[in-house]
Amino acid sequence: MTRRTLSAVAALALGAALLGAAPTGAAAAFLEAWAKIPSYTANLKVHMTKGTDVQDRTYHYAYLKPHFAKVDITGGPGRGGGASWKGGDTVSGHQGGMLSGIHLNISIHDGRAVDLRGHTIDQGSFDNIADGIKAAPAVTNGEETVNGTAYDTVTYPYKDDAGATKRTIFLSRTTHLPARRVTYAGDTVVETEDITDVNTSANLKESDF
Repeated sequence: MTRRTLSAVAALALGAALLGAAPTGAAAAFLEAWAKIPSYTANLKVHMTKGTDVQDRTYHYAYLKPHFAKVDITGGPGRGGGASWKGGDTVSGHQGGMLSGIHLNISIHDGRAVDLRGHTIDQGSFDNIADGIKAAPAVTNGEETVNGTAYDTVTYPYKDDAGATKRTIFLSRTTHLPARRVTYAGDTVVETEDITDVNTSANLKESDF
């Protein structure tokens, strides 16, 4: 083997180490399924903690590739409020109740636009899950049963400003799309997102956001 060939092999090995191995198994099945979906809507039930603080909310979520998201808070703190995002660093939002008619353009990181753990509107999407898997240095495929239903699982490192360390995605064995996302700080669950009523035939348009 020549010195040039050895250098090429070393470069490829370094690139693989930096980029991580290509996703396989359940992770690859999800990425393949998601690549074919232009938009979707879903309902989210979210339980999260941050220190001694707890937040329980339900949302209706809509997403259109490549960067359109809309969320309506259907239950819990802020019920009746919502926001839409069209890419960039700002969101258009409104509060619930008597202030629902007042729309404000604010930073996507504004305290009024994030959840308890500081997550932004775009982080609720399947696209965010796909990006997390593709960027992860390591991905572990597995399986788990919840309430009698078997799921394929994908676990990868994840960090947020509140101390998270990893995430596990529960994938439907029928559609290969996420049905649950669990975030951990060490071995402690700090957020559980249950995803239901996924509609991949929503045919959303930019004017919907």
